[in-house]
Amino acid sequence: MEFMKGIIVTACVLSIAITIAGNIKSGEKFSRQLNLIFSLVFTSGIITAAVKTGIDFELPDYSGGDYSQEYSEIESNAQLAVKSEIEVRINEIIGDLLDKTNISYEKVSADINIAEDGSIDINRIYYKGDDFERAGRIIEENFRGAEVNMIE
Repeated sequence: MEFMKGIIVTACVLSIAITIAGNIKSGEKFSRQLNLIFSLVFTSGIITAAVKTGIDFELPDYSGGDYSQEYSEIESNAQLAVKSEIEVRINEIIGDLLDKTNISYEKVSADINIAEDGSIDINRIYYKGDDFERAGRIIEENFRGAEVNMIE
């Protein structure tokens, strides 16, 4: 608070002095010199007020409490959204693959895990349709390591 009072008082006094001196100027050269001098005095006055009163600048601590819980919720929701979007895209890829090989299906869905390093593991792929044997073979050929299960 003292910091602000010091700056405000200094700014007011110097502004009044600059205005008075500007009104009694005698020539253009003198006016420019006067403006330069008062600008330097104004700047040094504000800096002096800041140094004398001391600047106590402190950032609030956001590391604990409600903020960390909110951050965790946001992070968790973002991870779920990414996982959901990846599953949708993989489902589309599987559907396109089955369409290209003329295998009919009612529904396909993938179950994935995203590791800490960002790698994506496809755990299971679920298939609902009439040609499970052929679909399972095509899916396993293209998604090695993925278990194919039939949806009843």
